[in-house]
Amino acid sequence: MDLATVYLEHCLADPDFYDSTERWDDSAARFPLADRERPGWRRLRERLWVSFTPEHAAVPEQGWKVHVSAVPGNAEHVLSVVAGHCFRHGLTFKFLRSRLALQLAGSKYADRASSGKFCVVYPPADRLERTVSELDAALAGQPGPYVLSDLRWRRGPVYLRYGAFSPRYFLDDAGDPVPALTDPAGRPVPDDRVPVFRVPGWAPVPPFLAEAIARRDAGEFPYRVLRPLHFSNAGGVYLADEPVTGRRVVLKEARPHAGLDEDDVDAVTRLHREHDTLVKLAGLGLVPRALGTFTCWEHHFLVQEHVEGDPLPRCVGDRYPLAAPDPDPEEVAGYAAWAVQLVKQVGDALHVLHEHGVVVGDVQPANVIVRPDGRVALVDLELAMPVDEARRPPLGAAGFAAPPGCTGTAVDEHGLANVALWLFWPSAPVLCARDPGKVELFLAETTARFGVPEGFTAEVRRGLRHEPTPAAERPLPADPKAADWPGLRDAIAAGITATATPDRDDRLFPGDVEQFRTGGLDLAHGAAGVLLALHTAGAPVDPEHVDWLLRALPRWDVPRAGFYNGLHGIAYALDRLGYRQEALSTLDRAVDVGRRVATRGLHGGLAGMGLNLLHFAAVTGDRGLRDRAAVIADRLAEWLESGTAGPDRPSAAGLLHGASGAALFFLRCHRDNADNAFLDLAATALRADLAHCVVGPRDTLNVASAHRLLPYVGIGTAGIDLVLRRFLAVRREEDLVLAHERARRTCRAESALFPGLFTGHAGQLACAALTADGPPPEDPAVRAHLRALSRHAQSYRGHPAFPGEQLFRLSADLATGAAGVLLALRVVFEDRPGELLPFVETGRR
Repeated sequence: MDLATVYLEHCLADPDFYDSTERWDDSAARFPLADRERPGWRRLRERLWVSFTPEHAAVPEQGWKVHVSAVPGNAEHVLSVVAGHCFRHGLTFKFLRSRLALQLAGSKYADRASSGKFCVVYPPADRLERTVSELDAALAGQPGPYVLSDLRWRRGPVYLRYGAFSPRYFLDDAGDPVPALTDPAGRPVPDDRVPVFRVPGWAPVPPFLAEAIARRDAGEFPYRVLRPLHFSNAGGVYLADEPVTGRRVVLKEARPHAGLDEDDVDAVTRLHREHDTLVKLAGLGLVPRALGTFTCWEHHFLVQEHVEGDPLPRCVGDRYPLAAPDPDPEEVAGYAAWAVQLVKQVGDALHVLHEHGVVVGDVQPANVIVRPDGRVALVDLELAMPVDEARRPPLGAAGFAAPPGCTGTAVDEHGLANVALWLFWPSAPVLCARDPGKVELFLAETTARFGVPEGFTAEVRRGLRHEPTPAAERPLPADPKAADWPGLRDAIAAGITATATPDRDDRLFPGDVEQFRTGGLDLAHGAAGVLLALHTAGAPVDPEHVDWLLRALPRWDVPRAGFYNGLHGIAYALDRLGYRQEALSTLDRAVDVGRRVATRGLHGGLAGMGLNLLHFAAVTGDRGLRDRAAVIADRLAEWLESGTAGPDRPSAAGLLHGASGAALFFLRCHRDNADNAFLDLAATALRADLAHCVVGPRDTLNVASAHRLLPYVGIGTAGIDLVLRRFLAVRREEDLVLAHERARRTCRAESALFPGLFTGHAGQLACAALTADGPPPEDPAVRAHLRALSRHAQSYRGHPAFPGEQLFRLSADLATGAAGVLLALRVVFEDRPGELLPFVETGRR
């Protein structure tokens, strides 16, 4: 599923915070059965699903389950057929609770692996064939999207897949819960949920299905696909060659009844509209040429010219001057001139298309291609409309979609104005969509920082349909002084406390969407991290909130063991909060759960667990804990000496998931017993992470990840440097000194999209403050990061608050929200801040 869509789904239930879709008010579109009891049956609600199970029924743990697909228009009929069949024959089943929930599951950026699954039936093996046959006969001819993970039964909306009937999990090597099946030997194995039909090799295949499985054949594809460019629930986009001519083309795929927009229009309808639009605009040189359409299997394809060039986001990534420290004024001015000219080019192109009667409807950076000669082309015209019919499109990129009431060419003008803002401040469109009062703030910053002409900002203001007003007062001052810190700390802490919901049992403080997957208790995204941050910053901690955490711990039925994602970190936080006995009890549980963890990082692996064991060994004098930490040291040493050390996650070198966490652990081991072998191991671990880095502009250093350079505390350079600094305080090694100096310069660059501690400005701010040559509040790089945080800051109940990842909603957590910002600001303004994060000491440069 597209990452931004995961976050947008969690925006449905609350206007201020990411929240569970279970709390989404879709009652007006609810199917009557969803709210109806039935005698002799148990009804259960789980997220967007409602299930019915016969009382006293024994449901198999796993087997062949039946999925039935539908579209919003026939959903009520399909549900009545499926429910009627299951009630008559005593079969457990579940269904999406509302028409809106079905529309969401079928939307363009919904999860491809679960798309189309409207009803699920769990028949015992001896009833499977009859269930499939009877449902197929009753629903013959009913439309519904293809369930990509399943085997289709004949030509109707009935599908089958072998999988678990009830939720079961096992912990993988990282200590994360994974949906599970049981193999014939009784061992748990992953219940893979991918958009491809697969049958475990050991699973029993009923004879009536064997022939259907053998017949599966998508047929011969008429193009040679080079690589996928993009996937969504609507279909894929592929770069391909024509086998006969060798001509390079782009293929756009559309799945029938899938990729729905707000008007229930599917991907196939939009694809053919796009084809007609491209034909209408042929010869202008501003859009790709349409080369035809075809159907393969059940999917439709548009063949179009491959436009040579780079998408605008890649061009900006290569040019953006604030991505490097201390940018040269001439470089800034040159970028500004290029950006202004590019906006003019796109505006001129839109004007030509408007004269030809077409509104693009989806003007956003990813849909602008910059050719090698600098000319632009507009791609992805699936939302294009006739000028006289143009209105707010039923799809659109977050931050760039026109507001309600916008019609005609104003739809594209609004998108172009947001592109103009985005070119200078990539976070601006989403922040301004949430808080229009920030428009003037960003326009003023564009003029002051980039020196663009007043006429340019006036055009942007007009395109946004924004009346010129004084910039709203900033919830966080743009240039706070040391004397402001006590009041600022208290204001942010009060804002965090104001978000608390102790009446809920699924989370205490709102944070990242990850908290709904991991339980809402941990350090990174849960209650423990927020409470620890408040305590560390010297702000009051409500005892009721600690009690909430203590009550919630026994309810965590599939806990993780790690430091930032599980029980080890919660134990540490409880100890720091003064709850020693409860901390030790939680530590015992962490040790037990963590026996199978094989990952090595600080976030959820051995390094974080080892550091925590050493902490508790020190405060309790328990020799057994130190012995457990020694076992971890041996395992990490063997890993490092094998020469295969790498991040726990792909492209995730750095403090949390890379070898730097192991380096931090070995530095603590060295501090405890002064054995220089631990320093050698720490150096080896640091070099393992540095091997994933590249030297960038102005002699900076970044972790390389595909087309991205990562400078952050959680994943990236800043986190590595936090450990490098501690190592160099003990031993000087010239290659590591050079890496530190480069990393120090990296943290001085003011470019980050999000405000948080792990992946945003707050983490860069803290690292810039730690390596400032003088008082941090007077350092230019620190001041630049403070201004960036000020631009992101919003007001919640009169207090400063901060948006989390993707910027769509506010967050209070440690990793992405206000709690992490609080710790970063503390490093800037306090003379002896101690630790930025647990075990990460801040000793001044």
